[in-house]
Amino acid sequence: MKLFEIATLIEKEFPLSDAYEWDNVGLLLGDREKEVKKVLITLDVCYNTATEAIENGVDLIISHHPILFGGTKKITSDTIEGKVLLSLMSNNIAVYAAHTNCDVGKNGINAKLAKLFDLTDVENLEDTGLGRIGNLKNPLTFSEFIKVTKKNLKTPFVRCSGSDDAKISRVAIGSGACSDSIPVAIDKGADVMITADMKYHDMINLTESGISIIDAGHFPTEIIVIDIFENILKNTDLELIKSKNTDIFKIK
Repeated sequence: MKLFEIATLIEKEFPLSDAYEWDNVGLLLGDREKEVKKVLITLDVCYNTATEAIENGVDLIISHHPILFGGTKKITSDTIEGKVLLSLMSNNIAVYAAHTNCDVGKNGINAKLAKLFDLTDVENLEDTGLGRIGNLKNPLTFSEFIKVTKKNLKTPFVRCSGSDDAKISRVAIGSGACSDSIPVAIDKGADVMITADMKYHDMINLTESGISIIDAGHFPTEIIVIDIFENILKNTDLELIKSKNTDIFKIK
């Protein structure tokens, strides 16, 4: 397939116009007319995934998190990002990213997480489409729900705040760093919010506002994106390789 044909399939599901204004999505490196046979699908483009792509001889990386995100003005070997980009360019590997447009999509990360938790009466958490909120079929205690969260997200640990005996019936989910959405979750009656990258004082203040919080980690709340990309491209002739890169955070 031509690279632009792959981009068209992804953008049919996650239009670039749905991305937040500050985001950097779409084709970030490469030629739209490039012939693509082998694709690495991943959450991140980092040194490890670049090495993985090179070793597997792929033509294209499809990632959730973008490269060239912080207003990069030069690409040199003086930075890790520069080294990654130079290695990809020298091996003729293109990079495509679907980030916030995938977060808010009707079949994107947050929608899939809501299905994973088998929530009912699901609606968008934010007006922008970010996050989801819905109800458990059977209420649980917070302690029980923490166990369900670890199982569903396949993570050995979470950081959480709230009473173990608190009743959990209404659940809000915001993949990645969505602490800013917690006040909205409170207003919509959520008993718990699952997100990532919580700050210490925010955890205190928001919990004391009356909601339990589970910080399940950025990687565990977003790694489902690999399955989303695979599903979009599964009926093509492309050889799809799922990245084996793991969560940077380890528990010892």
